[in-house]
Amino acid sequence: MTTTHHDSGHDQPAQHLPEDHRLELSRASEERHRPVAVQVYVSPITSSATLHWVSAEGHDSPNLWEPVPLDGNHTHALRDEVLNLAGAVLAKRGFNYARGAYWQPAPGEKNAARPATSEVAIVPTHAYLDLQARLFGPAPELPEVPGVTFKTTQRGQWWATVPDGRTFLLTWTPHLDGDRWIVRGGDQHSDPIRPATTSLDKALFVLRHPSHARP
Repeated sequence: MTTTHHDSGHDQPAQHLPEDHRLELSRASEERHRPVAVQVYVSPITSSATLHWVSAEGHDSPNLWEPVPLDGNHTHALRDEVLNLAGAVLAKRGFNYARGAYWQPAPGEKNAARPATSEVAIVPTHAYLDLQARLFGPAPELPEVPGVTFKTTQRGQWWATVPDGRTFLLTWTPHLDGDRWIVRGGDQHSDPIRPATTSLDKALFVLRHPSHARP
């Protein structure tokens, strides 16, 4: 995915909308544009391959679902090596083959044995759906940390003030393979104090023990 942080990027709502309304519009947009199939195209001229995401309307899914180049040179779109590469991209982005679906020549292909384009139906994994719930649902609630006060700056970001008066920036970013928590300090709060971790407890360690915080 590559997963990547996943704001839908489609039909961006006006900035003055309440956050819960804006998130609901973004969630609906993600569902509307979510790919239901993928195609692998192998250029008969360059032998390069590209994976394309296909929406329910049968078009390339826009924005975050940009085509993905696949390594190597390939003779046609049903070769095992190119389909294995495509499968790895699907897994990384949180998708799997639909039940009973298999790679086959795309409609209109004249050479079914050596097609330039193949396709298969896909479905999101539970991990992908869980990611969307976190992206568009309530932000995490922070536990109480003795001596530390938190102030929300925006969704997924908090100022954390420790007993000696120093202030750190705590950020949360949802990811398919585990959400990222980072603590930053320094004059501009740009120095990672606690590098990216999938554990909130690890991120809070330097706030519980500010003597360990060194920009």
